[in-house]
Amino acid sequence: MPSRRAGVRLASVLILTAVGLGAGLRVALAALVVERLSTFEVAVGLLRGGADDLLVALLLTTPILVAWALGAERWLRRPGPRAVLIGTFGATVVFSAVVEFFYFEEFDARFNNIAVDYLLFPHEVVGNVFESYNVPLFVSLAAAAGLALAWITRGQSEPAPELQRSWKVRLGSASLAVAASFAGLAGLLVLPRDNFQSREANEFAANGVVQLFRAWWSASLDYELYYRTLPAAEAHERAARALALAPDAPRGALQKEFMPSECRRTPEQVVIVLEESLGSDYVGSSGHAKSHCTPELDRWMPQGLALTNLISNGNRTVRGLEGVLCSFVPLPGDSIVKRDKSQDVACVANVFRKAGYATAFFYGGYGIFDSMKPFMLANGYEQFVEQPDYPSEAFSTIWGVADEYIFDALVARQLEQRESRAPFFATLLSVSNHKPYRVPPGRPGFSADAPSRKDAVQYADWCIGRYLDTLRSNGLLESTLVLVVGDHGARVYGSEAIPIRSYRIPALFVGAGVTPNGQRLERLCSQVDLVPTLLDLCGIRARASFVGQSLLGLPADGGRAFVHHNRDIGMVLDDAMVVLGLRKSVTFARRSGRESDEFAPAGDDERLRALADDATAVFQTAYENYEARRLSIGAVSVSH
Repeated sequence: MPSRRAGVRLASVLILTAVGLGAGLRVALAALVVERLSTFEVAVGLLRGGADDLLVALLLTTPILVAWALGAERWLRRPGPRAVLIGTFGATVVFSAVVEFFYFEEFDARFNNIAVDYLLFPHEVVGNVFESYNVPLFVSLAAAAGLALAWITRGQSEPAPELQRSWKVRLGSASLAVAASFAGLAGLLVLPRDNFQSREANEFAANGVVQLFRAWWSASLDYELYYRTLPAAEAHERAARALALAPDAPRGALQKEFMPSECRRTPEQVVIVLEESLGSDYVGSSGHAKSHCTPELDRWMPQGLALTNLISNGNRTVRGLEGVLCSFVPLPGDSIVKRDKSQDVACVANVFRKAGYATAFFYGGYGIFDSMKPFMLANGYEQFVEQPDYPSEAFSTIWGVADEYIFDALVARQLEQRESRAPFFATLLSVSNHKPYRVPPGRPGFSADAPSRKDAVQYADWCIGRYLDTLRSNGLLESTLVLVVGDHGARVYGSEAIPIRSYRIPALFVGAGVTPNGQRLERLCSQVDLVPTLLDLCGIRARASFVGQSLLGLPADGGRAFVHHNRDIGMVLDDAMVVLGLRKSVTFARRSGRESDEFAPAGDDERLRALADDATAVFQTAYENYEARRLSIGAVSVSH
């Protein structure tokens, strides 16, 4: 009995440490979002979160209790090993709490799918952490906290008496510990995850370990098993109507015919510039800016075709890639850029290759990140330019070389293509607007002290303006169509399940084929609509598995966007949104109009139920086509 009590005391120290740190972390998180949480949400969140912390701590200490029961009690009750165990445990949970705090500060969320993605690419992530935070300081503080805990609890150890316990007793004690852990696991599975209508309140109350596991588990879900579905025939019929699929397409196939809305001359070169984390928040001319950090983009907006109500597919670069380049809806789980059936899927690069263009993808980092290089080379890009291909002296961070070097390499290739009179299609993905936000000295946005996102946005904007000015001065712009678009917003904020305000991004078509200049399309639209609009401006006719539509000539009203956030997917209209979640859940929200970002929960009615059916049909049919490898490019023809 004394031995068992000592084991329980050891486990209690560890559990109380974890629960106490969890409570302390929530208090710190509450300070970050205090203006957005009610007193009730804070109070209930502390209690509800404490329950999760207790259950997780019980699971974490189960191996120790089992080891104790099976004969390790004499070793664990010695002052040295006990101090090492308690100190290591304490330092680990303290450091984890610090990591969670900074993660929440950056992403306004507990560990989620972004954290899972980052864990898969430790080179960039670890380097980014060391460049952005004082890691040695926080490791030292965590180690000091662990030592302090071991010192405070040193008096609870006691000499280990010679106890002779049968294996029956040992196994019984171990079984009891395992049973307790299963009870804890059952509690985590049974207790509801979302206890509030506010996303931020739910994130505040959540446990980071639980959220990380849920994000990992849901990365490759079977859509039809976990999300709302319709009978196949109904889903195919609704999807065909909602997406305006080709009348002669096989039933259930995502095939559309894209035709230019008027006769246009096909440009000699076409470039898509995907700007890292460029949300409308920072673009003064977007109409949704909170900070004006883009004088160059604002200067160019009146010289092209601007989209003022564009919504990104999600809050990750791979979501932007699949939306912009593949005109594909964001399925729950992983983006198709990272899935295993993504060879020869419908991609804009394949369209231009069929049209006789050379193709290349320019990226400042390493293409292995997020599996970008394998995906691009398997789907129409003949060349992938990555970090080793740039000058060794180029300014760089852990994410890659600074944007100006990527643009310089692109311009050099464009000049070569012009000399050889060969049409050229390229995509550039920037990297500088990303922590640690360091940019080359002497450039706009440079800060020697504490670089910020605003600094990085200013530099990224300067690079865009410099690139477009270079095209003009070299006589390339008159024969080149350029699309500049954000891959996603800067960060997630807002109480809605899918916070649309942080998904707004700018887009500008400029150069050859854009007439008249200075147009602003107010229609609500999605990244999936960019490729069809690009093909329209290029005068290219194609049959392809793209779900979007050309925005040219459409009225301001009647738009829609497809969105993804963590495990939720949804469809947004001018005045409403439907969200499809795990366990086949459906929720609705309304807003006053497409310019508003304020959604209020709504009960269903006939129109919203029809919206839910349309959204379900589109995502369900898209999933079926991806799984069956039916995303393809058909015939392509160009104007002369």
